[in-house]
Amino acid sequence: MAVSTNRRHQRRGPNSQASAHREQRQLKTDPLYYGDPPYGGYREWLRPNPATGLFEVLDSAPEDTQRWAARVRDLLMPLYRGRVPFAATYLDDRIQSGVIPLAEGDEPAMRVRPLAVADFAAAVTAQATGDGHGGRHPGEDICPQLNCHDGDHHADEHRIWVHLHHLHARGALLVDDQDRIRMTVPPQRPGEAWTFVTPGGAPGGCRDGAGAVGGAMRGLWGGEGGWAVR
Repeated sequence: MAVSTNRRHQRRGPNSQASAHREQRQLKTDPLYYGDPPYGGYREWLRPNPATGLFEVLDSAPEDTQRWAARVRDLLMPLYRGRVPFAATYLDDRIQSGVIPLAEGDEPAMRVRPLAVADFAAAVTAQATGDGHGGRHPGEDICPQLNCHDGDHHADEHRIWVHLHHLHARGALLVDDQDRIRMTVPPQRPGEAWTFVTPGGAPGGCRDGAGAVGGAMRGLWGGEGGWAVR
């Protein structure tokens, strides 16, 4: 196992047309890595050992560490293009807990709504359209081992797990520095900032293409206000 710091923003090449096109493609393909999310969980990434190509830990590592590493290697690596931000492991912990803490801002005092994982997944399903996978995702058949015992697999839980990790990988949500979930729109061009879809905006939905999220999720906050894009 190797842990590397994402220093992509420190090693940009010349501002040529070819470089700009390449950065645009990279951003669209992998917004978590190339879009510089504003939270600490995206600064360091888990990767296979560059010398061996394997993601492994020492045999002497504690059993909990062995299980954690196996989960990253077998379940998360295929969903995150072979490199996993630490934030993905925090999201995975939240999914396994059964509760998603949806935050309306980054400050510790900002409102947080605890939502059942299934309810949260249903509310953000509108964002899963138009992703080029024809309704299926790579890794959809992977068992996330949430509540599976003795070969008894829960297909609905598996779909929810894959769906939320794919929304994360596509930049539709981020994990903040308090391990809370923020709904987002990733940068559309290199150098642009992330856009946050925040409850409490003007009634009637959202701006800038986030209306599907706002319309689907307003009811989860128990109010009539829409969602604003910041």
